[in-house]
Amino acid sequence: MSAKIHVYAIIALVALGLLGLFAASSSSSSNSSSSNHKLGSGGRIIYDPDAPTYALPAQALVSSSIPFSNHSTDLPFQSYLQQTLNFAHFKDLFDNINATVGTLQSRGEAHITVVTPTEFDRVLKPAGVTIGEIEAIAMQGDIQKARLAPVCLGRFAGELPNPANDADAGRFLLYSLVVADIYNDLANIRREVFKLYRSKGGQGVLFQPEGFWPHVTIGFD
Repeated sequence: MSAKIHVYAIIALVALGLLGLFAASSSSSSNSSSSNHKLGSGGRIIYDPDAPTYALPAQALVSSSIPFSNHSTDLPFQSYLQQTLNFAHFKDLFDNINATVGTLQSRGEAHITVVTPTEFDRVLKPAGVTIGEIEAIAMQGDIQKARLAPVCLGRFAGELPNPANDADAGRFLLYSLVVADIYNDLANIRREVFKLYRSKGGQGVLFQPEGFWPHVTIGFD
């Protein structure tokens, strides 16, 4: 029986200035299997030696020379904090993935969301934290110099349990490059935001600095 693929994982290697991204897959059912891969007990991923290989420039996650991008607006769920990356480094990766999918869209830019629109609108803003204060913390923490490492290429097919708006509702397909905040540069910025939030009387349980899974959205459908 052919396995229904829901997740792609990637092993990243650095060679000749490129990150070789070796995809692997897991099945959505413990009863599903194929000649190339099986889903082990507990849903663990079994790496597929025949999975495709993708390349990404080694400098793709280096953003120290890229200007900080402001995302502050009075519109609901449109204010957030990001580390801005150079999309040009991700364009080939998008094209190569889309060659196998065919229907992916791209925003034409690349970033890592550090404080989400939902966190800001539903938690931080009601406590009196402004996006300007968050950005000041980010600038002091040199957000554009945050040090990152690639972990895997993620594939998500489903729907958000609590979409922030109508545009986020419904089923969708999302590919993203999962990254590691290897020196906690971004996590430390979130911790400083947490301190500010608590100083304004915010409930600690509602904003968790460690509740953070950095990634770069590559394409979506």
